Amino acid sequence: MERCAVCGAEEFIPYVCRYCGRTHCVYHRLPENHECPNIRQARAPRQPIVMERRRTGTTLRLLQSPRMGMMPRRELVALITAWIVLGISFSTRYMFGGWFANPIAFLEVFLLTMLVIGTGFLGHELAHKFTAQRYGAWAEFRLWTIGAIMALVFAAIPPGTFVFAAPGAVYIASRSTYIGDAMDRKANGIISLTGPLVNMAAAGIFLLAYVGLSAAGIRAFVINGFNFLPWAIFINLWLGAFNMIPFFILDGQKVLTWNRAIWALITIPLWLATAAALVLQLS
Repeated sequence: MERCAVCGAEEFIPYVCRYCGRTHCVYHRLPENHECPNIRQARAPRQPIVMERRRTGTTLRLLQSPRMGMMPRRELVALITAWIVLGISFSTRYMFGGWFANPIAFLEVFLLTMLVIGTGFLGHELAHKFTAQRYGAWAEFRLWTIGAIMALVFAAIPPGTFVFAAPGAVYIASRSTYIGDAMDRKANGIISLTGPLVNMAAAGIFLLAYVGLSAAGIRAFVINGFNFLPWAIFINLWLGAFNMIPFFILDGQKVLTWNRAIWALITIPLWLATAAALVLQLS
């Protein structure tokens, strides 16, 4: 585990400055925050777009990041790598079930799994990223190499049912130069809530597809006894429900800190739906 060159904080996913080459934490990643000796090489950021809206007599300043919607190449590579790693990890268990004898069936399951991971994991993380950018924060998905390796190692252990699904995460930090007081508890809570909401929406889409096909008597996406749609519903609901646990760095803790009523309104039905989806998958 590496440490920040400024504060010494341990970082699972460190940020390496492209100008001085030293390792920093998320709070000291910017050249001006760690007194980078090559700060002159850093491109000066453009002025932010300031948006104002009035509520209860007060003005809330929401500043839009000038790089909103843009994704560096290293971040895109990190996202694709994490996507593939999780797709392999969630599919490996079918190798131990005699699926080597039917590689076409395994390939079909792998591609369907990639679709679920795309909506579940990537959709969740990108929702955090784009919402944070909407509030003017710096947000970037960083690949955790050790976590990606652990995911593949655990998945390779028969019967391949345990998946260590932590190949990376979106790092978010306020832009002290731009953001003013925008990153309060409410903003942080909303940013955290968007990830589980995406999972709930994806689960709802898969549920509609499952109900519609079942009503029509169509057994679609059933491969060698593997029923894809109930599994897709469960994975998305489980991912959202797990992240809404009010503990440590999980989304639920930030949402609960912002608004207890909203946390309960989302979390309790989500947990119940996850339990129901598990029963559906096992049936």
